[in-house]
Order: sequence, then structure tokens, then C-alpha cells
Amino acid sequence: MKILQIVADGNPGGGTTFVLELMGDGVLLTQKGSYAAKLTSGYEIDFFTSRLDLRIALKMNKVIDEIKPELIHVHGGRAAFFLSFCKKVCPIIYTVHGLHGIYQGLRFSKWGERRAMQKADLVTFVSHAEEELALKCNLLRGTSHCVIPNGIDPKKLPTRKKPKPKLLGFIGRLCDQKDPLFLLKVMEILGPMGYHLRVIGGGEYEEAMKQSPHVTVTGKLPRKEALEKLADIETLLVPSRWEAFGLVLLEAMALEIPIIASKIPPFEEVLGSFGTLIDEKDPQKYVDAVLAGADYTQAAKERFEKHYLWEQCANSYHSIFRDFKIESCYTGG
Repeated sequence: MKILQIVADGNPGGGTTFVLELMGDGVLLTQKGSYAAKLTSGYEIDFFTSRLDLRIALKMNKVIDEIKPELIHVHGGRAAFFLSFCKKVCPIIYTVHGLHGIYQGLRFSKWGERRAMQKADLVTFVSHAEEELALKCNLLRGTSHCVIPNGIDPKKLPTRKKPKPKLLGFIGRLCDQKDPLFLLKVMEILGPMGYHLRVIGGGEYEEAMKQSPHVTVTGKLPRKEALEKLADIETLLVPSRWEAFGLVLLEAMALEIPIIASKIPPFEEVLGSFGTLIDEKDPQKYVDAVLAGADYTQAAKERFEKHYLWEQCANSYHSIFRDFKIESCYTGG
């Protein structure tokens, strides 16, 4: 079955990691010059000229005409929105990797998401929290949908190294969603106690993070190198304002790294009670959690192995792909 996978943002991150793992021998359409584009021999266009640049849909149409896919699997709201203006030539699965526009209160975001979801034959969410938000915002309007949690393959992770005492870690894009600047306030307290923060990632706040003597910033790294940098930290800090899932939690759970994170619904869903979740942006609460040193790592790893292995996630999608193929055969498609 010829499947076209589309992701607008091909930079390192949870969504891109998910797509690259899932695509197999499928065809990829992604951001021109991105990390994902360099790893594949797929198609590239510029998805980021403007949120309302419908010339992007025309370019997508040309790619679709050339590939002639039997199924399109689109990832993320930006790509799904532009796809909604393309002629429909085959079934569409839309995997939501975060209702970011709604969290940010962006104008027309609900309209855009609703349009994207109604164009799809199936909408999949990576967490029940995201599904509930979509239902609350009346985005689905009868569209078929389900939840398939993310997963990772522990065999592709580095070996957990002996933790370096008082070395904390953050991994992710340095943007408002992840709220890395909050950690500067935390390190103002912990730094003089001998703690250091390794920030694994890059983005708009990279230079601001580098100003702290208690912080080291790696910049953007390929996933393999980023995980190597993660493997010897003592504790992971995840102060995100919002997330659809939080793939970094799975990576830390699998590596048996203690987690201190924001108390947001997707994190509660993934971690259960096997991490320290804080419901206020109070630096002292994060400091107290670091100093307390609670360790749920063994139980967290068992939870990961039970619910979040990549094989489980991939099998769910492959089952859906087979169902669409069978349906296409029955209808003469």
C-alpha cells in the first residue's frame, strides 16, 4: 500500500521522531531543508511562508498527483490544514500532535482544526487529554476518532550512564510551550548549591539560556546525540505549559531517570503517580522537589514497558492501514 506521510515541521522533536519511525517504506513530504528531509529521499516544500498561504496547498497537490498515494497520513495541524484545501484522492488519517493554536488562543485556530479534522476519514490523538480538548471545543463534529498513545523502542536508546551528581537536564525546543526560561529562576536558587542544568536543544531562547553560569546549552542535536546527552543526568526537568503527550517522558522512564514536571493532563496520563508533578510555576517548589530526590524510576520503567512500547503503537497504526486497504479493495478503489 503506497502511503504518503506528511509532516510540516521536520525538525527534531516528538512529532518528527514518530513519523520517521512509522513511515517504513512510505513516502515523506516535509519542510524544505529540515532534519527529516535530510534523513529521507522524499519530497520537500516550504510550509512556513504564512499560515494562510494557500499556494502551499497547490504545491501539496502537485506532490500528491505525482505520488498517487493509496492513503495519506498527515501529522500536525499546519500540514492537515493545508491538506484540507487539496483535492481528496484517497483516505486521510490525521494524527494530532498537539492542539497548539488552541492552547495559544490563536485567532481562527478552532476553525482551522475543525476544517482539517472534517477532511479526514480518521483522526487519531496521542493522548486522551487531547481528545477531550478536541471534543470540548467541538472540533470533531461526528468525525471518526481514536486514541493511540505514542511509544518508543528501548533498543534504540543509549545505555543509562552513571548519573553525574547534581547534573539536571532539560531536552526540547527552547520556545514558549516548553517554558525553558522558567528554569533560569530555578537555577538561580540551585546553582549556588552546586547544581548545573544541561539544556539539550535549541530555539528562540537559546541565547537567553546561555547567559546563566549555571546552564550549558547544546543547541539542536540529532535525536541519537540528544539522548546520549540525556543518559547521564541526575534528574529531568520538564516545565512545559502544554503538551499533547511528552515523548521525553517515555525516554526518561525507559532510561530510569527521575522526572520533575508540570502537572498538566497529558503528563498525568503518561506518568501516573511515578514522577513528581507540580501544578504551580513556583521555582521553590521545583527546587524542593530536586532536593527531595524522590525516585519512582523502577515503577515508571515498568509502566513504560507495559503501555508505551513502540511495537504497540506501530501495530495499532498498521492495523488501521490494513483496514483502509481492505476497505479500498471492497469498494474497488
